[in-house]
Amino acid sequence: MTETQEELAIKVRELQKEVERLNAQLKEKRFGLTWIDVPEAFEQESENKIPVLEEVPELAIHNKDGKPTHVLIEGDNYHALTCLNYTHRKKVDVIYFDPPYNTGSDGFSYKDKRFLEEYPDGTPIPKNHPLRHSAWLSFMEKRIRLAHQLLKDDGVILVSINEDEQANLKLLLDQIMGASNYITTFTIKVRHEDRILKGDKPIHETTEFLLMYRCSDSYQINKRVVDNSDPSDYRYEIKELISNPEKIELGGKIVSVFKPGEYEIVDVPADFSHLKSINIRGSIKTGNSSGRFHMSYLEERNNLFSYLYKVPDMGDDGRGYRYFLTRGSANKANGFYFQGSPLNREDTKDIPYPNFFDFEEEFNNVGTEGGVPFDGGKKPVAFINKILEISKGNKGNLVVLDFFAGSGSTGHCIIEGNKSSKKNQVILVQLPELTYEVKKGKKVAKDNCKNVFNAGFENITQITYQRCCNVINGYTDNRGNKHVGFGNSLKYYRTAFVGKNQPKAALDDDKLALAKKAGSLLSLAENTLYETEVTDYYQIYNDEKEHWTCIYFQEDYSHFDEFCQKVLSLQGIEKSVYVFCWSDGAEFAAEFEYERNVTVKSIPQPILDIYKSLNA
Repeated sequence: MTETQEELAIKVRELQKEVERLNAQLKEKRFGLTWIDVPEAFEQESENKIPVLEEVPELAIHNKDGKPTHVLIEGDNYHALTCLNYTHRKKVDVIYFDPPYNTGSDGFSYKDKRFLEEYPDGTPIPKNHPLRHSAWLSFMEKRIRLAHQLLKDDGVILVSINEDEQANLKLLLDQIMGASNYITTFTIKVRHEDRILKGDKPIHETTEFLLMYRCSDSYQINKRVVDNSDPSDYRYEIKELISNPEKIELGGKIVSVFKPGEYEIVDVPADFSHLKSINIRGSIKTGNSSGRFHMSYLEERNNLFSYLYKVPDMGDDGRGYRYFLTRGSANKANGFYFQGSPLNREDTKDIPYPNFFDFEEEFNNVGTEGGVPFDGGKKPVAFINKILEISKGNKGNLVVLDFFAGSGSTGHCIIEGNKSSKKNQVILVQLPELTYEVKKGKKVAKDNCKNVFNAGFENITQITYQRCCNVINGYTDNRGNKHVGFGNSLKYYRTAFVGKNQPKAALDDDKLALAKKAGSLLSLAENTLYETEVTDYYQIYNDEKEHWTCIYFQEDYSHFDEFCQKVLSLQGIEKSVYVFCWSDGAEFAAEFEYERNVTVKSIPQPILDIYKSLNA
């Protein structure tokens, strides 16, 4: 068989597999969002086998200031999220990301050699392409499914989007997260109605959207805390001018009825000991017991203008009754009730967040933030702060993930937020997407990357990293304003690959290769990010406190006794020991059976098991 015939045979087998896949899709019963699955190029590339993370030590930032060490991963977020499924499954509190909006001009390109070969890497998919939405949904679905596994049960995910894919994204998230876990869609004002970007559009977009989902019902909706110490609304008292008003029965209660002239509403100096007037309209009609009482029994008496009803056994203000007032004339729509200050009133109260926020000014002035340029999509730090406030309030010790890190706004927000007592950690993932293309042997900026390329950034990850450096160490923005640094530390990793086979078909040589390259994965899983010793047989990490991660990665155990002695000599309250073995590693646990603070685990099979489960 000639080489050409062999190549044809390979293509025939690939096409047969593609036909089988498409037939399976047609037979599958899908309810809701359906699209043509468009595989990405890496799903067929032979070099992409078992993903790992490799540290880039020269890009680390180390400050011994007691603040968290953050993580920046350079690489395709599909591979990074695969690795994080081993290191951070069920460990992440908040996921926020700002994906490509698929507008046809936002730089979203799809790396596939068969379906979209006419649009090479770096060329945006145009709006009129028949697979435009399918390519985007295929791209997003793979990554959101991987990210979903990382959330704690009480975790939450928030995604920015505009109108081009908002409807599709909502249905996709319903499928992956569960429709019952949908919380809301926030509308975010991002530009002034007169700041028109594209005059050829029939409608000018001033808003974007933020979709919010919880991982499960373990998540408790956060509310905003507002001032409740102002008594200015409590400025009424009601004087009863007769002692024997008419009595009627309403809802099982004996209600006193005061006609006009039989009572007086008195304005008094504001104080919590008095009453405030509440208009019975909108959601109040059904939202509390007073509104429901009015709608059930007094709405039908609304033609008796300015009648006052004293209803016993209502309210939590200690008075034992509540006054209701019907509308004053036919021109008035609603009645009122009078409420005293609750007995358990505090100086603050919790109320729901609105589903609309105006960040127009912040988006308009975002250019100088972080000291790095960005051609589009840069999110203000104030906006990211609002996301954290809504999702987790003022809680600290959070793990926050952004796997479309871009300009680094999420990293900036977390690092700056740790200036107080918070110790939140951020994990950022960014593809080193080139900001240029080569034409006639010269590097020329891409249309959507002119500012960043002209500023010297040849790929997007460099921008993410530089912003983290700026916020940690301090910087001067392009307007000459100096910004102090906030400390913290940073570890920089790149995605890489080992072995010759995919995880589900890994052979012994693949497993040996994985064990030797698993150090960054294991140290990240334990959050012990600082390597203190490495030999040809083992390596040791710690968290600069009391936790050690010790890894014996060779099949040759000639140095295992030396390794055990090293582990036993370490001072700390927790030691995580990983040993290469072909079984579950139980035999090695005996070496440390009298050490309460040592946990023994095997490698590399548990890593492969996680990877295989992702493609089950």
